[in-house]
Amino acid sequence: MNYLREPIQLKNGRAECIKIQTNDQNSLTRENMIELENILAEIDKDDNIRAVLLSSDNPKFFSNGIDAENILNTPREKLTAEMGQIVILFGKLLSFGKPLLAEVTGYAMGGGAVMTLACDFKFMLEGKARIAFTEVLVGLPLPISFIDKLKIVVKSEYLNEVCLLGTAYKAGEAKEISLINETAENKEDLRKLVLKKLDEVMAIAPSAYRRTKAAINKEINDKFESQLEFTKSSFEDPKVVANLLEAMSALKEKRRPKLS
Repeated sequence: MNYLREPIQLKNGRAECIKIQTNDQNSLTRENMIELENILAEIDKDDNIRAVLLSSDNPKFFSNGIDAENILNTPREKLTAEMGQIVILFGKLLSFGKPLLAEVTGYAMGGGAVMTLACDFKFMLEGKARIAFTEVLVGLPLPISFIDKLKIVVKSEYLNEVCLLGTAYKAGEAKEISLINETAENKEDLRKLVLKKLDEVMAIAPSAYRRTKAAINKEINDKFESQLEFTKSSFEDPKVVANLLEAMSALKEKRRPKLS
Protein backbone atom coordinates (compact mmCIF):
# COMPACT_ATOMS: atom_id res chain seq x y z
CA MET A 1 0.00 0.00 0.00
CA ASN A 2 1.78 3.12 -1.25
CA TYR A 3 -0.59 5.70 0.23
CA LEU A 4 -2.49 5.79 3.51
CA ARG A 5 -5.81 7.64 3.34
CA GLU A 6 -7.16 9.20 6.53
CA PRO A 7 -10.29 11.35 6.99
CA ILE A 8 -10.08 14.78 8.63
CA GLN A 9 -13.36 16.18 9.95
CA LEU A 10 -13.43 19.95 10.52
CA LYS A 11 -16.10 22.60 11.08
CA ASN A 12 -16.51 23.35 7.37
CA GLY A 13 -16.48 19.78 6.12
CA ARG A 14 -14.46 16.66 5.59
CA ALA A 15 -10.96 16.59 4.14
CA GLU A 16 -8.72 13.63 3.41
CA CYS A 17 -5.06 13.22 4.28
CA ILE A 18 -3.04 11.16 1.79
CA LYS A 19 0.18 9.99 3.43
CA ILE A 20 3.00 8.94 1.10
CA GLN A 21 4.49 5.61 2.18
CA THR A 22 6.03 4.15 -0.97
CA ASN A 23 9.32 2.97 0.62
CA ASP A 24 11.99 4.09 3.09
CA GLN A 25 12.65 7.27 1.06
CA ASN A 26 9.10 7.74 -0.22
CA SER A 27 10.55 7.61 -3.73
CA LEU A 28 8.43 7.60 -6.86
CA THR A 29 7.87 5.14 -9.68
CA ARG A 30 5.52 5.32 -12.64
CA GLU A 31 3.36 2.67 -10.99
CA ASN A 32 2.95 4.43 -7.64
CA MET A 33 2.45 7.83 -9.28
CA ILE A 34 -0.41 6.42 -11.35
CA GLU A 35 -1.87 5.02 -8.13
CA LEU A 36 -1.85 8.53 -6.63
CA GLU A 37 -3.44 9.95 -9.78
CA ASN A 38 -6.25 7.40 -9.50
CA ILE A 39 -6.83 8.26 -5.82
CA LEU A 40 -7.09 11.95 -6.69
CA ALA A 41 -9.50 11.23 -9.56
CA GLU A 42 -11.71 9.25 -7.18
CA ILE A 43 -11.67 12.03 -4.57
CA ASP A 44 -12.39 14.69 -7.18
CA LYS A 45 -15.69 12.94 -7.92
CA ASP A 46 -16.66 12.53 -4.26
CA ASP A 47 -18.69 15.51 -3.08
CA ASN A 48 -18.29 14.40 0.55
CA ILE A 49 -14.55 15.17 0.48
CA ARG A 50 -13.92 18.91 0.27
CA ALA A 51 -10.10 19.10 0.33
CA VAL A 52 -6.92 17.01 0.30
CA LEU A 53 -3.72 17.14 2.31
CA LEU A 54 -0.53 15.47 1.03
CA SER A 55 1.69 14.44 3.92
CA SER A 56 4.01 11.74 5.26
CA ASP A 57 4.82 10.05 8.55
CA ASN A 58 8.35 9.28 7.34
CA PRO A 59 10.68 11.09 9.80
CA LYS A 60 13.18 12.02 7.07
CA PHE A 61 11.44 12.08 3.68
CA PHE A 62 8.30 13.74 2.39
CA SER A 63 9.48 12.30 -0.93
CA ASN A 64 13.01 11.87 -2.23
CA GLY A 65 11.80 11.98 -5.83
CA ILE A 66 12.31 9.41 -8.57
CA ASP A 67 13.41 5.95 -7.38
CA ALA A 68 17.04 5.49 -8.46
CA GLU A 69 17.10 1.69 -8.39
CA ASN A 70 13.85 1.49 -10.34
CA ILE A 71 15.31 3.73 -13.07
CA LEU A 72 18.43 1.59 -13.30
CA ASN A 73 16.25 -1.50 -13.73
CA THR A 74 13.96 0.07 -16.33
CA PRO A 75 14.53 -1.06 -19.95
CA ARG A 76 15.71 1.73 -22.22
CA GLU A 77 12.57 1.57 -24.37
CA LYS A 78 10.41 2.23 -21.27
CA LEU A 79 12.59 4.93 -19.72
CA THR A 80 10.77 7.88 -21.35
CA ALA A 81 7.40 6.71 -20.00
CA GLU A 82 8.89 6.01 -16.57
CA MET A 83 10.52 9.43 -16.26
CA GLY A 84 7.71 11.32 -17.96
CA GLN A 85 5.14 10.19 -15.40
CA ILE A 86 6.22 12.86 -12.90
CA VAL A 87 5.26 15.50 -15.47
CA ILE A 88 1.89 13.83 -15.97
CA LEU A 89 1.37 13.65 -12.20
CA PHE A 90 2.18 17.35 -11.94
CA GLY A 91 -0.50 18.10 -14.52
CA LYS A 92 -3.04 15.96 -12.64
CA LEU A 93 -2.24 17.76 -9.39
CA LEU A 94 -2.61 21.18 -11.05
CA SER A 95 -5.96 20.25 -12.58
CA PHE A 96 -7.32 18.68 -9.38
CA GLY A 97 -10.39 20.79 -8.74
CA LYS A 98 -10.49 20.76 -4.92
CA PRO A 99 -8.20 22.50 -2.42
CA LEU A 100 -4.86 20.68 -2.27
CA LEU A 101 -2.37 21.30 0.54
CA ALA A 102 1.14 19.99 1.23
CA GLU A 103 2.60 19.32 4.67
CA VAL A 104 6.35 18.86 4.22
CA THR A 105 8.01 17.43 7.33
CA GLY A 106 11.12 15.97 5.68
CA TYR A 107 13.13 16.11 2.48
CA ALA A 108 11.14 17.07 -0.63
CA MET A 109 13.66 16.56 -3.41
CA GLY A 110 13.08 16.43 -7.16
CA GLY A 111 9.67 14.82 -7.54
CA GLY A 112 8.88 15.62 -3.91
CA ALA A 113 9.40 19.31 -4.63
CA VAL A 114 7.30 18.96 -7.78
CA MET A 115 4.33 17.57 -5.84
CA THR A 116 4.70 20.34 -3.27
CA LEU A 117 4.81 23.02 -5.97
CA ALA A 118 1.57 21.75 -7.50
CA CYS A 119 -0.33 22.23 -4.23
CA ASP A 120 -2.40 25.35 -3.57
CA PHE A 121 -0.93 25.95 -0.12
CA LYS A 122 2.35 24.60 1.20
CA PHE A 123 3.53 24.16 4.80
CA MET A 124 6.98 23.03 5.91
CA LEU A 125 8.63 21.93 9.13
CA GLU A 126 11.65 23.90 10.29
CA GLY A 127 14.81 22.00 11.17
CA LYS A 128 16.09 19.16 9.00
CA ALA A 129 13.49 19.38 6.22
CA ARG A 130 14.73 20.57 2.80
CA ILE A 131 13.14 21.27 -0.57
CA ALA A 132 14.94 21.35 -3.93
CA PHE A 133 14.33 20.89 -7.65
CA THR A 134 17.29 18.58 -8.17
CA GLU A 135 16.62 17.65 -11.81
CA VAL A 136 19.61 19.55 -13.21
CA LEU A 137 21.86 17.90 -10.63
CA VAL A 138 21.10 14.52 -12.18
CA GLY A 139 21.54 15.77 -15.74
CA LEU A 140 17.87 16.39 -16.57
CA PRO A 141 16.39 19.54 -18.13
CA LEU A 142 13.68 20.92 -15.85
CA PRO A 143 10.27 20.43 -17.57
CA ILE A 144 8.66 23.60 -18.90
CA SER A 145 5.44 23.18 -16.90
CA PHE A 146 7.44 23.12 -13.65
CA ILE A 147 9.24 26.30 -14.66
CA ASP A 148 5.98 28.03 -15.63
CA LYS A 149 4.50 27.30 -12.20
CA LEU A 150 7.71 28.38 -10.46
CA LYS A 151 7.46 31.69 -12.35
CA ILE A 152 4.08 32.24 -10.70
CA VAL A 153 5.10 31.09 -7.21
CA VAL A 154 8.75 32.01 -6.58
CA LYS A 155 10.14 35.52 -6.32
CA SER A 156 11.61 36.30 -9.74
CA GLU A 157 15.13 37.04 -8.49
CA TYR A 158 15.41 33.47 -7.18
CA LEU A 159 14.08 31.65 -10.25
CA ASN A 160 17.47 30.86 -11.79
CA GLU A 161 18.83 29.70 -8.44
CA VAL A 162 15.90 27.30 -8.02
CA CYS A 163 15.89 25.99 -11.60
CA LEU A 164 19.52 26.09 -12.75
CA LEU A 165 21.37 25.27 -9.54
CA GLY A 166 18.99 22.86 -7.81
CA THR A 167 19.51 24.76 -4.55
CA ALA A 168 18.21 23.02 -1.42
CA TYR A 169 16.25 25.32 0.88
CA LYS A 170 15.46 25.05 4.57
CA ALA A 171 11.89 25.85 5.57
CA GLY A 172 12.55 29.50 6.43
CA GLU A 173 14.56 30.02 3.25
CA ALA A 174 11.81 28.43 1.16
CA LYS A 175 9.26 30.77 2.74
CA GLU A 176 11.52 33.76 2.07
CA ILE A 177 11.48 33.06 -1.68
CA SER A 178 7.71 32.26 -1.56
CA LEU A 179 8.14 28.58 -2.44
CA ILE A 180 6.48 27.72 0.90
CA ASN A 181 3.56 29.61 2.47
CA GLU A 182 4.07 28.93 6.17
CA THR A 183 6.49 27.11 8.48
CA ALA A 184 6.44 25.86 12.06
CA GLU A 185 9.04 24.75 14.58
CA ASN A 186 7.38 21.43 15.44
CA LYS A 187 4.92 18.98 13.91
CA GLU A 188 2.11 19.86 16.30
CA ASP A 189 2.21 23.55 15.41
CA LEU A 190 2.59 22.71 11.72
CA ARG A 191 -0.53 20.56 11.81
CA LYS A 192 -2.45 23.37 13.55
CA LEU A 193 -1.54 25.72 10.69
CA VAL A 194 -2.57 23.09 8.15
CA LEU A 195 -5.93 22.38 9.81
CA LYS A 196 -6.68 26.08 10.06
CA LYS A 197 -6.03 26.53 6.34
CA LEU A 198 -8.05 23.42 5.47
CA ASP A 199 -11.06 24.80 7.33
CA GLU A 200 -10.56 28.16 5.63
CA VAL A 201 -10.48 26.75 2.10
CA MET A 202 -13.44 24.47 2.77
CA ALA A 203 -15.51 27.54 3.64
CA ILE A 204 -15.21 28.63 0.00
CA ALA A 205 -17.94 27.50 -2.41
CA PRO A 206 -16.53 24.44 -4.21
CA SER A 207 -17.63 25.62 -7.66
CA ALA A 208 -15.99 29.02 -7.14
CA TYR A 209 -12.78 27.43 -5.86
CA ARG A 210 -12.61 24.95 -8.74
CA ARG A 211 -13.13 27.53 -11.48
CA THR A 212 -10.78 30.08 -9.94
CA LYS A 213 -8.05 27.47 -9.47
CA ALA A 214 -8.49 26.40 -13.09
CA ALA A 215 -8.13 30.04 -14.16
CA ILE A 216 -4.88 30.42 -12.20
CA ASN A 217 -3.37 27.36 -13.89
CA LYS A 218 -5.06 27.81 -17.29
CA GLU A 219 -2.00 28.85 -19.28
CA ILE A 220 0.04 25.92 -17.95
CA ASN A 221 -2.74 23.39 -18.48
CA ASP A 222 -3.55 24.67 -21.99
CA LYS A 223 0.08 24.11 -23.06
CA PHE A 224 0.56 20.93 -21.11
CA GLU A 225 0.56 18.37 -23.95
CA SER A 226 3.03 20.33 -26.07
CA GLN A 227 5.26 20.86 -23.05
CA LEU A 228 5.17 17.16 -22.26
CA GLU A 229 6.76 16.60 -25.66
CA PHE A 230 9.78 18.61 -24.48
CA THR A 231 10.36 16.09 -21.73
CA LYS A 232 9.87 13.13 -24.07
CA SER A 233 12.30 14.61 -26.62
CA SER A 234 14.93 15.02 -23.89
CA PHE A 235 15.18 11.25 -23.69
CA GLU A 236 16.04 11.07 -27.36
CA ASP A 237 19.33 12.74 -26.43
CA PRO A 238 21.89 10.05 -25.53
CA LYS A 239 23.73 12.49 -23.24
CA VAL A 240 20.62 13.10 -21.14
CA VAL A 241 20.03 9.37 -20.74
CA ALA A 242 23.71 8.68 -19.98
CA ASN A 243 23.77 11.45 -17.36
CA LEU A 244 20.56 10.20 -15.75
CA LEU A 245 21.83 6.63 -15.47
CA GLU A 246 25.19 7.81 -14.13
CA ALA A 247 23.45 10.00 -11.54
CA MET A 248 21.14 7.17 -10.45
CA SER A 249 24.13 4.81 -10.13
CA ALA A 250 25.96 7.42 -8.07
CA LEU A 251 22.98 7.83 -5.75
CA LYS A 252 22.77 4.10 -5.24
CA GLU A 253 26.53 3.85 -4.63
CA LYS A 254 26.60 7.01 -2.47
CA ARG A 255 29.20 8.85 -4.56
CA ARG A 256 29.35 12.01 -6.66
CA PRO A 257 28.12 11.56 -10.24
CA LYS A 258 30.39 12.28 -13.20
CA LEU A 259 28.12 14.14 -15.61
CA SER A 260 28.91 15.44 -19.09
